[in-house]
Amino acid sequence: MNLSMASPACAQDEGPRLRWDDDWARGHPASWVVMTTGAAAALVFRSLYEPGSEALLREPTALDTAVRQHVMAPDAEDRERASRLSDVLLSGLILWPFIDSLLVAGVGDQNSDVAWQLFTVAAEALAADYALSSIVKIFVHRNRPHAERCSLEDRMLRPGRCGTEGRTMSFYSGHSSAAFNSAAVVCMTHAYLPLYGSEAADAFACGGSLILATTVAVLRVIADRHHATDVMLGALSGALTGALLPYLLHFGWDPVEGDADATAAPLRSATPVMFSAGGTF
Repeated sequence: MNLSMASPACAQDEGPRLRWDDDWARGHPASWVVMTTGAAAALVFRSLYEPGSEALLREPTALDTAVRQHVMAPDAEDRERASRLSDVLLSGLILWPFIDSLLVAGVGDQNSDVAWQLFTVAAEALAADYALSSIVKIFVHRNRPHAERCSLEDRMLRPGRCGTEGRTMSFYSGHSSAAFNSAAVVCMTHAYLPLYGSEAADAFACGGSLILATTVAVLRVIADRHHATDVMLGALSGALTGALLPYLLHFGWDPVEGDADATAAPLRSATPVMFSAGGTF
């Protein structure tokens, strides 16, 4: 009788399923100051800076030309559809780690602590990616592939596509960078925390996010919005910021300096090893 009465009480005392490990650094107010200041500065600079009307880099590489011939949609309507689809998929990818934070950890696990830490991780990576891609786009100033079809009249009537910013912000692909940045954050957070309850589900989340990010990148070439090299380097930049920042600022942080046992094996489960193998793909 006593055992049956104690069982429900034990279940209620279990608490949240997820836990932010004591060895992982927590989000700091200074991080939010740096993050918001950097992203805001990049946004203001991009809004106020007026680059020349002609791109510094105008000619595609041989690889760009070959890929464009085989991948670009021949019809203008199909190119526009590909561009819109890439916008939709990118929006979903950017939201993914924040949904994990707010709904999976916050609502599902009733764990405000882990929810806030995950939100901070995702926000830091996204802000860094936006600031970096904005600055690179402005200073590299490369023609988009569709710029060759922009007449002088188009530059006046269609500034969003054929104006200075519409034509000359090709390098590197911000869509590809942001997509792989978010996918890398999904992979990192699911590698260190069992957000979906099993290694298989978390591995599927990582793989699915990478497939979506790759789809976004390919759609940018199909839409003739970016050269292949824009997409490849954008994807590399986004993946690096999305993986390295969470690791360096949080998961790989060791509060006990000089502790050989702590530094020898910072990963506590087999799941992160799965991601490191997938990351090389």
